[in-house]
Amino acid sequence: MPFSKFFTFSIFDMRISLIHLAQQSVQKVLLPGDYAIDATMGNGHDTLFLARIVGEQGKIFAFDIQSNALELTHARLKKNLISAPVSLNLCSHGKLLQCIPTSYIGKIKAIMFNLGYLPGSDKSIKTIPEETVKALSEALVLLSTTGCISIVVYTGHPGGLEEANAVRNWLGKVSEEKFEREITILSGRCNPPELIVISPRPERR
Repeated sequence: MPFSKFFTFSIFDMRISLIHLAQQSVQKVLLPGDYAIDATMGNGHDTLFLARIVGEQGKIFAFDIQSNALELTHARLKKNLISAPVSLNLCSHGKLLQCIPTSYIGKIKAIMFNLGYLPGSDKSIKTIPEETVKALSEALVLLSTTGCISIVVYTGHPGGLEEANAVRNWLGKVSEEKFEREITILSGRCNPPELIVISPRPERR
C-alpha cells in the first residue's frame, strides 16, 4: 500500500518558516489554562510561545539535555515576564512519562518537537532517532483527544536524514483510524526540512 495514502502532503515556498506553521497549528487547539509540552527546549522560543497562550492557569513542561538550553530558556521567560507555571527539565525528551505526573496523561493539548541540534551550540549534541521515537510514542499517551503534536524534522545535518526516516517509519505505524497526519515540506531546497502535525480524529458516534 502506498505510503502517501495515509498522509496529507503540502509543499510550501522555502521562505515560509516551518516553526511559524507549527505554531499556527498549535494555536488552533491550545487555550488559556491548558497544559503543553516543549519536548526540545533549545533556545526557549517554543516554551515562551506556549507559556504566553496558557497563562497562569495553565502548565508547561519543557525538556532538554543541555544545561545551557535551560539557562537560555529561563532567561527568556524572565525577560518576557512570564507568569505561567513552567517546569524546565534537564533530561531527554525520551523520558516524558517518567518526568510528567500521571495525572496529566490524556490532558496535554499541545506537544512540540523541534528536532536536530541547539542553534549556536555544539552540533554533535543532537536529538537521536531512538530517543525521538520513544518520545513520540509517549507523547501519544499524554495527548488530549482535542490536542495536537507538531514535529519539525531537519535532514541536512549529519544524522538528520536517519532521524527523519525513523520518524516516518514510526508515523507509518500510528493508527490511521485514530489519528490524522499532515506533512508539510519546504520546496526549493536540497534535503528540505519537514513539519509533521498529528491530531486525534474526532470520535465517531
